[in-house]
Amino acid sequence: MFTLENINHGHEQFTGPDFPKLIAYFKDLGMVENTVDVQSGQVVYRSKSGQVLEKAGYQVSVPVAEQFDKEQFVTILRNHQAGQTDFPTFCQETAEAGIYKWVIDLEAMTCSYVDQAEQAVFVETVPSVEN
Repeated sequence: MFTLENINHGHEQFTGPDFPKLIAYFKDLGMVENTVDVQSGQVVYRSKSGQVLEKAGYQVSVPVAEQFDKEQFVTILRNHQAGQTDFPTFCQETAEAGIYKWVIDLEAMTCSYVDQAEQAVFVETVPSVEN
């Protein structure tokens, strides 16, 4: 069922390296999009039926860099995917590299990282998981 309680359960169960499993879990709930804004701390979840759930998420304590640094960002992302950083650290470092939000499209299976100019400056395919 598409509820904040179930979404929060997924976040508790799957972290960093388990991101593809988290996305599979979200898809099973009927989610089609997840937007994480680390500048405002707002997180939005959208379901297939059009239901929208919002919650306060992690808000960075550093300003988001005006210029996107791709090399720095890719290193940050790979370290997080390898389980070397926790989520708050990932958010802080991502902001320092010029990303203020990301949008996960669960139908296209992509995660688009967005800069201050509202440009998707880095798009990554989310790997599928075998059930």
